[in-house]
Amino acid sequence: MTGTAMRTKAAVPAAVLTLALAGCGLAAGESDSGLQTLTLQASDSYTQLPIRFGVEKGFFEEAGIEVEFTNVDDAVTGAAQGDLSFAFGPTSEFLRAAEQGVPIKIISSAFRSKGPYWLIADKDIESIDDLRGRQVGNSTDGSNLDTVLRHILQEEGLDPDEDVTLVNAGVHEQAYGALTTGQVDATIIHQPFPALGELEGETVTLARGWEYLPTYHTGVLIAGESTIESDPELLRNGLEAYFRSYTYAKEHYDEYLPWLKEQLDTIDGDAVEAAIEAEDPIWDANPAIDREAIRDTQEIEIEVGHQDGLYDAEAHIDERFIPEEYVKPFDYEFTGTEGGDDPAGQGS
Repeated sequence: MTGTAMRTKAAVPAAVLTLALAGCGLAAGESDSGLQTLTLQASDSYTQLPIRFGVEKGFFEEAGIEVEFTNVDDAVTGAAQGDLSFAFGPTSEFLRAAEQGVPIKIISSAFRSKGPYWLIADKDIESIDDLRGRQVGNSTDGSNLDTVLRHILQEEGLDPDEDVTLVNAGVHEQAYGALTTGQVDATIIHQPFPALGELEGETVTLARGWEYLPTYHTGVLIAGESTIESDPELLRNGLEAYFRSYTYAKEHYDEYLPWLKEQLDTIDGDAVEAAIEAEDPIWDANPAIDREAIRDTQEIEIEVGHQDGLYDAEAHIDERFIPEEYVKPFDYEFTGTEGGDDPAGQGS
């Protein structure tokens, strides 16, 4: 553990924070240690934990940054108001918010931008067609999960509004619990729950989102326009440490996985490891923004009724802070994930 502090604080208005710092002789965004303060959304999601891993490894401190994690109700509002230095979330939802006038910009793709969504079902269900006439767990209308679920069902010949009953079953533990207790027959969900369901013999995997929609862009980082204007160096250094953390974690599973299992000690460690291995093909840690994928994403959102027309995405993108050393060619060829075989990802 380095001397870098990881503190959870209550979100405070950016103006109040600026005045407080000015009153004690510090520049906005600078801590009493002389490091820049990077404020990120608190999350115990297994996909966000490489950030904390990178903090412990000292990557942020070496970039001149002290990380603070804060709880905010909404990432878009948090970024727009400056309560978050940058925020991770769904590309389509963030793009819609920017189009509606929220003062945010997409500043990078996230550690992955391909759909990490899994359609899983009760162990007695053998195919997607078997879902006809059954209840299928869904997330909120307009979410990435909703889009991908509807597309998968349609591609397999099912009308999501006629052939199945979509039930708002929540996400993560809530969605998994709804499935394993029989409230729904299938659900769209994130890892590590598909791996856990396989391990416990409770569920089977029917589909992986990225196989059906390989260019559906699902994850970006946004920053508020006020932060972009006032703290460009913070964003450059923050993105460099962010991608260094994710790249290092992926390249050092022998070190990262034992640490991750300790953080997620309420979940079977074998399921955690299987989840990471299953999604390794789409964990590319590539900050570059694929404009064609962004356009494909908008067209898919239009197709399912979540968007009326194409936006000028370029107006909502600012790539000046992307760390070029982590940029890679766009790759949509995946290995170890051929449809339906090896559903827990053990062969990935």
